[in-house]
Amino acid sequence: MAERNFWFVTRPLRDPQYHVDGLRVLQRATNDFSLKWRGNRSLHRKYEQLLADAGMKQNNVSRDGSGGRTWAAMLKTYSYVYEDINGYLKPTKVANAILDGHKIPENIRKQVLTLQIPNGYFVSSAFRPKYSSGYRIQPVMFLIRLANSQLLDKYITKDEIILFAMTAKRNDELNDKIDQIIKYRKANDDEKAKIEAQVFNVNGDISRVDSRKDFSKYTDVATTFTILCRFTGYTLADSEHGGLKGINNSKLWKKFEDFCDRYPFNRRIDTDPMFYTLSAGLDVDTYKTQYGVNAKPASRNHKRNIKAQQLLKDYPQPEDLTIQELYSILSKEFISSEAQKIAEDIKARKFKAASDSFIDSFLNENDNLEFERKTARVLRGMGLVTEMHPDPTTAFNNANENIDILAEANGDSLILVDAKNYSKNFNLSAALRNVMANSYIEGYKGYNGLNPKYYCYVTANTSSNVKNLQKINELALKNSGLDVHGMMISASALYWLLNYCSENNIPEEKRPSMFTKLFQDKAYESFVQVADTLKINL
Repeated sequence: MAERNFWFVTRPLRDPQYHVDGLRVLQRATNDFSLKWRGNRSLHRKYEQLLADAGMKQNNVSRDGSGGRTWAAMLKTYSYVYEDINGYLKPTKVANAILDGHKIPENIRKQVLTLQIPNGYFVSSAFRPKYSSGYRIQPVMFLIRLANSQLLDKYITKDEIILFAMTAKRNDELNDKIDQIIKYRKANDDEKAKIEAQVFNVNGDISRVDSRKDFSKYTDVATTFTILCRFTGYTLADSEHGGLKGINNSKLWKKFEDFCDRYPFNRRIDTDPMFYTLSAGLDVDTYKTQYGVNAKPASRNHKRNIKAQQLLKDYPQPEDLTIQELYSILSKEFISSEAQKIAEDIKARKFKAASDSFIDSFLNENDNLEFERKTARVLRGMGLVTEMHPDPTTAFNNANENIDILAEANGDSLILVDAKNYSKNFNLSAALRNVMANSYIEGYKGYNGLNPKYYCYVTANTSSNVKNLQKINELALKNSGLDVHGMMISASALYWLLNYCSENNIPEEKRPSMFTKLFQDKAYESFVQVADTLKINL
């Protein structure tokens, strides 16, 4: 199936002011989100029928409830709801605020403006065909900027939206798209036809000299995006040219710029789509600035901060390091006084020292040993004392190597950590089960006067065969006389747990007890599941 290279948005109803109605009907259909959604065709039909009864769609209910699924897909697209690991639709904070009647227009406007490609729904298995690789764009914000560009005389036509806006992949393509539109406007009819054919051809569509049929395929989506932009109040309908025109209100535009600074592209989509949705689904009152300043850093500090981030890229949460540790790292390339000042600024959270480099490399690490080292760094950030590849106290029964990481929690128990850098899924097979139960757990009995109490598999991606955790416990009790418990946790879920602890100033001495609470013989692929177990309100 060909990949998407033009913007698309699920649109059973174009006008976002009716999102609240779709949410209310979904709440009613699912008995306040208590009924399982996944695979429940009768519930899908019920939702579709209730939408028709409410006048939200035509009264021609499908046999399989596809209309209901389309509406649910739209609500997922704007991060009002997400499907949890058990197949239930759960409302995000912004949905709950809207359902409670709190700042409804403001909250819907936020969700429209922060719409991004990719998002939680677009990366799900239900969305087809997929977008091609490389998308990092907030389309509504992008189109608003085009419509308000002085270089474009503050307007953009419907054809220009299709040709140039809807083919943009990244937020930083704005100036290139403006140049392309200017060139298009200056062209004669024959030149325009060639430009149109080239755009459709490059983006994987059929090219024709007469490309009106190509335009017609995307007109409906373009209309939807113009409605979304007008809804925000930052563009107006353009009756003269068709499409959109900009606003002439400097105070309102400053408000838009401030909003864009407050809500940049959300990179959590790359590491944990479910956690991304909860993050993108925060209501307007929940947002809080984590790093003390609302404004952009002064230009003289911008390069300094980027350089500091680069030096600290191998540390998951630099803010947790001591001033002396930070100074030691920073002084490799900064003069002594500057290194000290930056270290103090980091500890005071005057700027975000952590970059995306660590989590990106952690989840895409090609070197298995380096994946183990990064896992150990995150565990140390959780307040655990770690040791790499320690020698066991007794000879292994059926294993040729030592455990990847041995950690101590609160000085009274050992945690055996097996780092599994599988590019796709890690399957806890019977053979691996036996290695953990009969070799590792038995082999580290009495290590430093302590016995293994917990074990975990840290996975680079997904995991399966969780039932073997319970079998490991049974074998360990039978063969070693040890009562143990385990878990499988993805590297992203582990990282975001540390990130949560750091950003919420949870003392390092309290973190080990949080971590050990997770050993409930289950698998965690998303930080959302971790938060549920720890009763963290996201």
